[in-house]
Amino acid sequence: MEEVTDVEGGGPLAGIRILDLSAVVSGPMATMVLADQGADVIKVEPPGWGDGIRFLGASNNGVGAMFSMINRNKRSIGVNWKHPEGVALLRQLAQRSDALLQNYRPGKLDRAGLGYDDLHALNPKLVYASINGVGETGPHAGQKVYDYVIQGISGATDTQRSGEREMFRTIVYDKVTALTAAQGITAALLARERGAGGQHVRLSMLDAGLQFNWPDLMWNYTFDDPGAQLAGDLADSYEVNETADGAIVSHALQGDTSAYSTEEMIEFFAKNDMPVGRANRRAEVADDPQVRATGGLVTYDHPRAGLLRQPRPSVRFEGTPAGIRRPSPEVGEHTVEVLSELGLDADAMRALASQGIIG
Repeated sequence: MEEVTDVEGGGPLAGIRILDLSAVVSGPMATMVLADQGADVIKVEPPGWGDGIRFLGASNNGVGAMFSMINRNKRSIGVNWKHPEGVALLRQLAQRSDALLQNYRPGKLDRAGLGYDDLHALNPKLVYASINGVGETGPHAGQKVYDYVIQGISGATDTQRSGEREMFRTIVYDKVTALTAAQGITAALLARERGAGGQHVRLSMLDAGLQFNWPDLMWNYTFDDPGAQLAGDLADSYEVNETADGAIVSHALQGDTSAYSTEEMIEFFAKNDMPVGRANRRAEVADDPQVRATGGLVTYDHPRAGLLRQPRPSVRFEGTPAGIRRPSPEVGEHTVEVLSELGLDADAMRALASQGIIG
């Protein structure tokens, strides 16, 4: 069992503060990557209720599995930014932050006085990152967007072998947007260190989805030449083959493997230097011998949810190791701690709390 230690120290982003105004998946997962790598991520949530994703999916003792992963290593403050004094608090935090991430629809934070222009004037070195659904222009720019919308627009629903339009059974575009946003923020922080100053980093889920799809799913739509040689889908060259005791994934075998065990087929492919792997059921992943050998999953205690199993940070840094240093926070768990760092005393915080501005 991995020990969860204090967030301070360690990780390549130690000393970097990220103000996280995002919610649901794409933003929080992006800041999770940065928090795993040592950044001090301050998650801003509505007092009381918090991020709505807290209550989605599997849970234990009121802690959601998804929330517990994509919000680990963060500090949570409850601030009502729809109140002018709540906005004032966030502006103070932005002055003391290296980066900010938000994933509201275009214009919403600008109207509150928390847009890029407002905060850049306060902190010219701030990297301000904005995630939106389908871009800031066009007929659907103001539309509320979830992953399945991007699956449809980007052509992902036209990728199944059956020929029928079907959805991916995972929120792939939320997650690829998160990983792209994390990389974009670190790139902007590096540019700042080289003298570029702060800047606005914009990313739409649609742009991230198109980039993700294009190398293979869209290769027949790359050349603007009717004479270009087209090809079948890359996915047509590999498949799942049933074995006597399970299944394997491999290049198309065009043969019956059901008389052989999974281990026999894996050994056969390995002897012939051919890629192969078990086709695990989800319940089998944690016990896969390769997953266990690499330590890809760790377990640790959450103060309310009990023992958790989660992936370790996927990038392994030899000199500045990333890690799980603290579990996902309760709503506003660190409000007093963070506002004390701004210089507010107990009386001032009690006054704000009495008005519903903090929680």
